[in-house]
Amino acid sequence: MKKHFFLSCILACLTATGSCQAAGETSLFGTIREPKLVVNNRILAKANGKAISVVDIMKKMDMMFYKQFPQYTSSVQARFQFYQINWKLVLNEMIDRELILADAEESKLVVSAGDVRQEMESLFGPNIITNLDKIGLTFNEASKMVLDDITMRRMIYFRVQSKAVTKITPQLIRSYYDDVAKDNIRDNEWVFNVVTIRHRDSSNAAETANLVHRLLAEDKIPLADLNTKLEETAPTTAQNVSVTVSEEFHTNEKELSEPFRKILVTLNANSYSEPIAQKSRANNSTVTRIFYLKQMTPGGVIPYNEMADNIRARLLDDEINKESDAYLTRLRKQFHVQEIVLEGTDTFQPFELIE
Repeated sequence: MKKHFFLSCILACLTATGSCQAAGETSLFGTIREPKLVVNNRILAKANGKAISVVDIMKKMDMMFYKQFPQYTSSVQARFQFYQINWKLVLNEMIDRELILADAEESKLVVSAGDVRQEMESLFGPNIITNLDKIGLTFNEASKMVLDDITMRRMIYFRVQSKAVTKITPQLIRSYYDDVAKDNIRDNEWVFNVVTIRHRDSSNAAETANLVHRLLAEDKIPLADLNTKLEETAPTTAQNVSVTVSEEFHTNEKELSEPFRKILVTLNANSYSEPIAQKSRANNSTVTRIFYLKQMTPGGVIPYNEMADNIRARLLDDEINKESDAYLTRLRKQFHVQEIVLEGTDTFQPFELIE
């Protein structure tokens, strides 16, 4: 099913709320004044004969809030902001929830007490009662919500996901690939390092460069060990020569400079170039460079085996959304839904914060 909630987007707001609350809680006499949350309770909808009230929505959001932001459980302002952002979305989900539960009841789906207990411990830890007290839920209320959550997941699997999976066949994936492959052309990709040798005396730089090339190309010294090995083997004349190894570059053809490209195209994977004198772009001085080509991935159409998994995931996600919409539409026809719309609903605020 589509994700209805964007919980993480309010994390920054919650952090800011914590700071503001701390700044405004102390009164003139040094006492702490906790803001009060007022709940304007009323029936908002009826699904299959079951009324859904503001308090019902609040209890559902309390569990969501505890799961997402347990560190802000004691912050009234943080919970108020969470309620304000999510209550309409939660109302719509609770309507769908009641319809799915009605379908589960007709289908005689059974969830064991052991499954419920295991998920309760996963959500609230071993100190279940203590943690439920923090969010104002009783054990029975939390158990019922967890039972309903498990039931919903299983019904969604049976009615939606299992159907969607059977529709994503290898032939469908291949057909989709054939349609999009021409629009997914990959550039040549180069992975390489550059060893740079600098010294004001060109003969010293050349001597050191030849030594570096021998250590790397013939003795197979790892790039990471190059400077240590140089200290052990370099002649005195090379002691003051600067030798630096670049980071590993991952570059496509378009981003690769032409001087570098001309050198790299002559190399095989896992090979080094001969020492090459070049002009430094930093100060226009002459430096000697040795290029190491780790690998080059040819460009062109991305192979099927590299795209197949992503294509399958994309097609499956689209099919799940289609099946989910169809399933919920069918349930709304099968079971009665009454969304109670009152005058002033657009301005109705189920939650208020009184300082």
